Amino acid sequence: MNEIAQTSRKREDFSFRYSPYTDTPDGVLTAFLKKGDGVRQGKELMLESARAFWMVAAHQAEGLLSQEELHQLGLSCCRALERQADYIRECLQLPIPSAESSTIEYT
Repeated sequence: MNEIAQTSRKREDFSFRYSPYTDTPDGVLTAFLKKGDGVRQGKELMLESARAFWMVAAHQAEGLLSQEELHQLGLSCCRALERQADYIRECLQLPIPSAESSTIEYT
């Protein structure tokens, strides 16, 4: 990227501070995020989850992506969320939902 393009770009500043009590569910989560999962650090874990959960809504609200780009982004976010759901099921040996119990309605 050339110098002009870099200097004309704006940054979006976002700070998040949260201080839950250590003996609460949010306190346990915060301690885990600070420590990381052995592969990623806290900020990276937070951004990964926020992207999967909210990126499509953010781009829909902004309205700058084509329907095809939004569709591809949606598929990518769904894959990330499905990987996380699979991870939770595997860790806790939870059953995989059957097609009959799905809440998705096909038309």
